[in-house]
Amino acid sequence: MSTQKIAASKYHSNGNDFMVVAPAQVQEDHYAALTRAICEEHFGLGADGCVFVGEISGEQVSMRIFNRDGGEAGMSGNGFRCGCAFLHHQGLVNQKELTLQTASGIKGYTLLEQEEGSWTFRSRMGTPSFEPAAIPFRAPYQMQDVRGYALDVGGEQVSIAVLSVGNPQCVVFGEQLPREEDFQRLGRGLEGHPDFPERTNVSFVQVVGSNQLKIRLWERGVGPTHSSGTGSCGAAVAAIRAGKVRSPVEISTETGAQQVEWDGRTEILLTGNTRFVAEVNFHWEQQDG
Repeated sequence: MSTQKIAASKYHSNGNDFMVVAPAQVQEDHYAALTRAICEEHFGLGADGCVFVGEISGEQVSMRIFNRDGGEAGMSGNGFRCGCAFLHHQGLVNQKELTLQTASGIKGYTLLEQEEGSWTFRSRMGTPSFEPAAIPFRAPYQMQDVRGYALDVGGEQVSIAVLSVGNPQCVVFGEQLPREEDFQRLGRGLEGHPDFPERTNVSFVQVVGSNQLKIRLWERGVGPTHSSGTGSCGAAVAAIRAGKVRSPVEISTETGAQQVEWDGRTEILLTGNTRFVAEVNFHWEQQDG
């Protein structure tokens, strides 16, 4: 067994927390193992995921993000926002406009406000995709788009809308947010449903106004989480398409709110805050071989 000291910083967006790892410390084929170790609640530092900052060239930055279970996520609105806050916090960039190279394509982040330990960004999240194969979702027959579809989850028929915002999103509307027992059962059942071959994120959504939604989130590879940028985007887009709300939409959880803008045609805009928690040196014990 060998031990390596990893410099990392912790940030959160409305309680959705991430460890951001400074560049050039870990080989890419070790990202998953480090994520599992550093995000573990008791033997590690505890977090929903880990952001790895890659090459920095002016306003161009490469980033990758992994969920707590070590699975890579193509996109995370909150996670990459935390990564951008890290770049400004550490003085690695000074441009307000940043272009991120991610596993789900090029994303743009604009710094709107900065205070001590707090950063607000507007991000360009790309154009949503509704084609089942792109999500991916195994539709039982030829469907161009999945809305109001009754999916069997453990013998219960659950009406879902499905889309991709750089990662799979499953949206469930209800008059109220689900009770804890239903949230746990349906969140787990939908995330791992065989019709989602790469699993999915799940947003349970309550419409509370013409421009307001409340959501509860079950994140792929994490489970219950306080907030999600892509989950907020998925919920807002599904609600706008269903005529339930109009853009811009305030998306709130018990720990805070974000704003989503979408005109029904072009890319999604997400605005939200990130806060600094701590800088750490993580002593990573690795199994040799």
